[in-house]
Amino acid sequence: NASDARVARDKVLQRMATLGVWTQDQVRDARIEPVVARSLRPPLSAALLARRLHQRHPQERRIQTTIDMQLQRSVEERVQGYMARLPERTSAAVLIVDNADLSVRAYLGSAEFADEARLGHVDMVQAWRSPGSTLKPFLYGLALDDGLIHSESLLVDAPQSFGDYRPGNFDQAFNGPVGAAEALRLSLNVPADLLERVGAARFSARLANTGLQLRLARGVKPNLSIILGGTGVRMEDLAGAYAALSRKGVGGVVRFSEQDALIERRVLSPGAAWIIREILEANPRPGYRPDTFDTGSHPKVAWKTGTSYGFRDAWA
Repeated sequence: NASDARVARDKVLQRMATLGVWTQDQVRDARIEPVVARSLRPPLSAALLARRLHQRHPQERRIQTTIDMQLQRSVEERVQGYMARLPERTSAAVLIVDNADLSVRAYLGSAEFADEARLGHVDMVQAWRSPGSTLKPFLYGLALDDGLIHSESLLVDAPQSFGDYRPGNFDQAFNGPVGAAEALRLSLNVPADLLERVGAARFSARLANTGLQLRLARGVKPNLSIILGGTGVRMEDLAGAYAALSRKGVGGVVRFSEQDALIERRVLSPGAAWIIREILEANPRPGYRPDTFDTGSHPKVAWKTGTSYGFRDAWA
């Protein structure tokens, strides 16, 4: 309450003049200073992770995490700047994991923790969301390990029916014969045919064994739609599985503190993981045009997109 604070301040100043602590000129100058009400904002870096770890260790007075504070603040600032251009009720989450030891270096569960309009209290790192096409690299890798394809095998991108299921591409078009690497980079929906050969139940069980649990509706068994986003995954599980592409096929459970055990699981063979990473590295980097920028000086990035039905989720 700024007005009450000013009255109290002036009362103290007058007493200082009466007692001779300050001169009347000093008191007069001090009275000119405005009294401004400032709302003190507590530090909220990695707020959702802090809440999560406090719930896990309620008796601990101090919890040491693997977070890199400088990287964390940089991510928060960049995401807030990015979100300013998007509609009010959208949000974003970012998880950065060190592939060396699966430690989490930055954790942003929502665009801004205190933003009610964006439901900032919802931790999307733990939320079950449709993965879109982000599971496709694992299917291609498993097909490589099974000897069903190699990186340049010719696949057919054409309308297909699997009983009552008729998958289509994101752009509603078909490309005809296409190489496996190009099909993965373009995220074409030919993997429905590939998954039928691998087996949906086996594919789901293989991912679950590596820590990437797929969530299906009650009573629903794994089916061909899971490779096109017809299931639910958690971001932290997906990040732990993707780490396998940089760890010779071995992924695992992401770690939030040094006390967390390093739990590793094989996802793909070293050869299949290397081939999939090479395919994804050949995907042009977003925001860079080869004819405009010298992209040779930038580190390579292996990346894959995923978009869920109705554009509800967009992954990278």
